[in-house]
Amino acid sequence: MDQWAFFDALKAGKVNNVYLFYGPEAFIRRSALAALEKKTMAPGLESMNRTVLSSPTAQQIIESCETLPMMSDYRLIIVRDCALLAAGKVKDEAQESEALCAYLPRVPQTTCLVFDAGEAIDKRKKLAKTLAAMPGAVSFDTLDDVSLFKWMNQQLRPLGKRMDRAACEALAFTSGRDLTLLGGELAKLAAYAADRDSITGEDIEAVATHTAESTVFAMADALSAGKAREAFSLLNVLLSAGEQRIGILAMITRHYRQLMYLCAMREERVPQAQMAKALGTPPFAVTRLLRQSGKRTAAQMEACVRLCVETDYDIKRGAMRDDAALDRLLLHLLE
Repeated sequence: MDQWAFFDALKAGKVNNVYLFYGPEAFIRRSALAALEKKTMAPGLESMNRTVLSSPTAQQIIESCETLPMMSDYRLIIVRDCALLAAGKVKDEAQESEALCAYLPRVPQTTCLVFDAGEAIDKRKKLAKTLAAMPGAVSFDTLDDVSLFKWMNQQLRPLGKRMDRAACEALAFTSGRDLTLLGGELAKLAAYAADRDSITGEDIEAVATHTAESTVFAMADALSAGKAREAFSLLNVLLSAGEQRIGILAMITRHYRQLMYLCAMREERVPQAQMAKALGTPPFAVTRLLRQSGKRTAAQMEACVRLCVETDYDIKRGAMRDDAALDRLLLHLLE
């Protein structure tokens, strides 16, 4: 099941004895674990009825599960860093997996066993296959746009604020989609908005933290407008934030490749909505990309991409230092 089915089931009072939590959305995964703990633990007795095991053996898991709860309906066992679920070989893996798989159907009704597996599991492994087939397997996937925008406004509601779809798109584009980081950005924006109940795109531009990708986008804006000082200033912002020049070059290359595809679609008269879908970017970003591209053709943008690729090659073959090569590239892209 997905995260929403899990929360619905928990709200309805359904608790499984065995869970597998996995997937890239760490914030909601942590929220789910906290909700499960609240549902299963007697208030004030959490520390007595919760056990967290890191890289345990099968026997340690089984022994913990067999321990009765203290004045509570459940004992919560959280297993982290379980090598039997991850890629790579493990000592005595066959025996360990067999022992756990045989035990899972016999987990006591007073135990809630959670394998908190992180971002990914190796679905080829016996324990992963067994857990994934059980009703408590929960995949915490990255939120789609609709779910993300809904989540943002849910976080803002207690603060007396809201954002429309355009502002939500702008924040996701500017600060990324990591929910832990977005939570902090939303609190900051709510404080900045002060007495206003709506957070706007202007607020986001003024105070939201810019990801490296959005800074590269702004750098391309400056390059397309011939603003050399602004472009190099943004490069220094990236370097000061700890980004490596070769990584910045990769982001610039990706950006100009997007511009090349956009110009090709424009020449074929593809509607903007389809452009956004093809590029995997929000509509407002497509509008900005179109403005960046100006009247340049797909062939001209392809030449820019070729410059990026050649710069990467010059650095990697030792023909130029990365600082000189990146500076030269920006000057060429200004032309």
